[in-house]
Amino acid sequence: MGDRYSQLYYYKKRRQKFACTVYILALVFLILAFIQWFLFNYISDVATIFIDYYWIGIIFFVIALILIIVFVFFENLRFLTPCNWILAFLIIECLILGLAPLIPRQYLLHFVVSFIIWAAVLWLFILIGSFLPHDLTLDVVVLFVIAVVAIVGAVYFLMLYIVINVPYSFFVHRGFIVLSIVLFVMYHAQIINGKRFAEMRVQDYLLGAIILFLDFLLMFLYSFYLAPKWSDKCDTERNATSWMVIKEKDDHRTYPTRDPKAFEYMMTTLDYD
Repeated sequence: MGDRYSQLYYYKKRRQKFACTVYILALVFLILAFIQWFLFNYISDVATIFIDYYWIGIIFFVIALILIIVFVFFENLRFLTPCNWILAFLIIECLILGLAPLIPRQYLLHFVVSFIIWAAVLWLFILIGSFLPHDLTLDVVVLFVIAVVAIVGAVYFLMLYIVINVPYSFFVHRGFIVLSIVLFVMYHAQIINGKRFAEMRVQDYLLGAIILFLDFLLMFLYSFYLAPKWSDKCDTERNATSWMVIKEKDDHRTYPTRDPKAFEYMMTTLDYD
């Protein structure tokens, strides 16, 4: 009986240490991302480079996706120090640089507020998932079905926005996606904290932190809808939500700086009728 209580005690201690490590690493990744993205936005020369050479960000983002697949499916790499740490930070850094072409197109205040809001949403639902009495790890099939339904609904309303420019349809699309994400954030919190039907291995702290960072990224990416973009002039007279887009006349972030004259010519030839 004593051995059983002793094992249970050490299990709880290891689980708590694992969860704390995951959350601290996730916080470090978020701080690292915020500092670099802030500099990308604040330093105009850096912003211009990433706007003109947007393909650099695309390359880094694709590399990050490939590295994530490698990190997930090759378990030996996740437990081999220091390779696991190097690979994890490479993944995070590639994701950060992957968003570099988008970050300068936001106004600085918009970026800071969006980052804080979605970071708060992430930690809020981690907290809710941690204290939720219901075991979401028993309902993986239900979560999968909800995710599929959310994707179908999201794609439908996205097509309404792209093809017909239906007002507010993009926000409905965003709502479907965010709903599925926050459900999985709570699920991830439960498998990290343990004491549920399914739980992560205590050696997978880097994987847990990367998963939480990806959860944040999925929500944060939608904040760029309100950033200045090339299609703003197209939507001004057509979409009732155009007033929500933060924009400024002749702002350099509304189009690639590579050839602004070509952009202006395209705008003058558009027929809104």
